[in-house]
Amino acid sequence: MGINSLIKFLRKPAYEVDPEPSPAYRLRTSASLLAWALLIGLGLALLLGLIEAYVPYDLDEHALETLMETYSPLTILILASLVAPVLEELLFRGPMWYFRNSRYFPAFFYLFTLAFALVHLGNYPNLFEIWPISPLLISPQFILGLFLGFIRIRFGLIWCIGFHAAYNTVLLAPLLLLHELEIPLS
Repeated sequence: MGINSLIKFLRKPAYEVDPEPSPAYRLRTSASLLAWALLIGLGLALLLGLIEAYVPYDLDEHALETLMETYSPLTILILASLVAPVLEELLFRGPMWYFRNSRYFPAFFYLFTLAFALVHLGNYPNLFEIWPISPLLISPQFILGLFLGFIRIRFGLIWCIGFHAAYNTVLLAPLLLLHELEIPLS
């Protein structure tokens, strides 16, 4: 199982737990999907960076900058890599179980994924200025939500939380390090 299984799943989401219980198998599969999610997420971030150069919007304002001015890097890392994944997965992927036998499961899957992405618009304090490009801004979270939903369905909520925590840690730790070393991020 890997990226091809994810693509097949996304064509017609169904609540089907992966029958392979081996933690090694699940870890290998999750690591492979994490690499894909990071690659796609970084690609979208680069695209957003290019777009930022050509749109008349100020995209420099982001909640992360406020956090870095207010809290220690360790506190931010704990919030983003432990607290947020647990809370977000309980809220956005946990309830999928209740719809597992519904013929509308695919709609619920995509609805929860969209809601997860939309919540991340709260990271932009100037949302009313930048709303026309908001779909682009939350596209990384939407794509991540697809990966998280797939992991949640196939492997369970704990694996999903771990995947989310790993994703956030891999992306955030270097940013926090650069900030601490006072190396400009832009």
